[in-house]
This record gives sequence, structure tokens and C-alpha cells, in this order.
Amino acid sequence: MRYIRKFTEVPAAAGKVFAVLCAVLALTVPAAAGADDPEPGDSEACSLAATSATRYINGQPYLIRVPSGLTRAAPLLVSLHGGGSNPGTHERESGWTPFAAEQKFIVAYPQGGKDDIDDPNRPDDRSWFYENGNRHDVDFLLKVIADIKGKWCVDSKRVYLSGHSNGGQMTSRMACAASPQLAAFAMYAGGSHGGCEDGVPVRKLSFGFFTAENDFTQVPVFAAHLQWRGTIGCGNDAATETGPEVAEGFRYPCEQGANVVWRKYKAGGHGWPGGARGADVRDRMWQLFKNHPLP
Repeated sequence: MRYIRKFTEVPAAAGKVFAVLCAVLALTVPAAAGADDPEPGDSEACSLAATSATRYINGQPYLIRVPSGLTRAAPLLVSLHGGGSNPGTHERESGWTPFAAEQKFIVAYPQGGKDDIDDPNRPDDRSWFYENGNRHDVDFLLKVIADIKGKWCVDSKRVYLSGHSNGGQMTSRMACAASPQLAAFAMYAGGSHGGCEDGVPVRKLSFGFFTAENDFTQVPVFAAHLQWRGTIGCGNDAATETGPEVAEGFRYPCEQGANVVWRKYKAGGHGWPGGARGADVRDRMWQLFKNHPLP
């Protein structure tokens, strides 16, 4: 099934050159940090300007990082923090921002909508409404993506989602609830959100599942990868993968050209890894993403 994105056109008033130029300039400059209401943008008047800002959708924030040196519409990665965490912490731990600067893609770090941390010293820590039947964070993330597309030059066929822990569960939910808009997914130390809702069409898309031997969510992550393989129709004959500190690595061929990746690292715990292991996680996730744009 093909999914076609419709773009709006900016009207031009004949003879009013000054007004048209002002309108185009307004569309090409990113909104100031703290803008609360996303404004409609135009695909032909998007910005390639480097940006580091915090934006808000109905009071719920996300960080936007646009690297310097973009010359064309870029891929977008939306990366979700774990439960009881926040976008800034996840940005530092995941290492996606410097990686995105090297690979020339845009990365965004939204904040979960569930305020479940009763600690005045942690005012920014949140979790995700990942459960079926609650669309609060599903709709929020779709609005984040629309807001970014409306202002910066995004390759609509290359919008990806990754998540850590509870953010991995939210990633699982989005794979079911928003598969037409998103190209591929990956999680580290996450798990299933409970399975796709009945009656919701799900596109057969690629998904990477990453964990470590001492991660307490290893079993749920393994179960989630089995569940997704069943959902999109994957074969059992896997290609073996290797990498730094990889204990198990498999890539399963699935229907319509999709892949499911299972990758378990030696030792290690629940936190997003650093060092050589963190580099391998980013490299392998990004390889999966690059190989699987929207059709």
C-alpha cells in the first residue's frame, strides 16, 4: 500500500512582491524557542538552518537539533527517553546528537506526557502513555513530527523512531498506531506495549530490538521481537550478525522487504550504553533505518 503525503501551497498575490518575500522569509526562519502552537509550513519554503531549541505542543516540550551543513531535505529521528527520565538526559546518554551531526540528519527528543514522578527535585522527569486506548502521547508525537516538517526540510520517506525502556514501549505503540507516517523503528531495553489494537491497519515495517545479558527487561524485549515478527510475517531463517560485544545478533527477512533485527550484548545492564557498545547500537540502528525508507 502506498501512502501519499499532501502538501499545501503558499498563495502568491500578483504584483505584491514585497508581501510575498516577507511571507517566504517568515516560513524559512525557525520559530523562537518556546513557541506553543505549531504553525503550518510549506515543503518548498522549509529551513536548512542549524537549530538547537526547545519547542512546545500544547505545553508539552520537545528538543529539536538540526545540524549544520544540510544541503537538502534530511532524515528525521525522534528519540524517546525512558520512564522517569527527560529529553536532556536521554540526549546526553544516547549520543544521537553528535552522531546526527556526522550523518546529517535531524533529531528530536520529546518529553513524555505522564507526570508520574513525585519528587520536587525532578520536575522534568516523565514517562509515556504507551497503553492502547490512550492516544495522548500518540497524538503528541505525531504533532511533533508535523511541527518539524512544517518548518525544517525533512525527507518524509525517512522519519524514524527509537526509544529506551518505557520509551521503547512507546515506540512499540507508535509502530502499531502510526505506521503509515513512519519508516522504521528501534528500541533499546524496551518491550511490547501489549500488541497492536484490533482493527488498526499496520504497515509491514522494519524494527530493531536491542538488549543486554544483564538487562532486567531482556525477556520482554525478546518477547516483543517475537510478537513483531508474527505481526508483519517474518521467516525463521535468520542471517547472523556480529559486532563489538554482541552475544547474539540476527536479522530476519519479513514480508514486503521488511527486516526484524534482534541484538543482545554481553553483560551490560538496563541503561543506554556508552563507549564502543553505544557506538555499535547507534551504527546498527542507523543502518537499519537507512535501508528501510517508506516505500
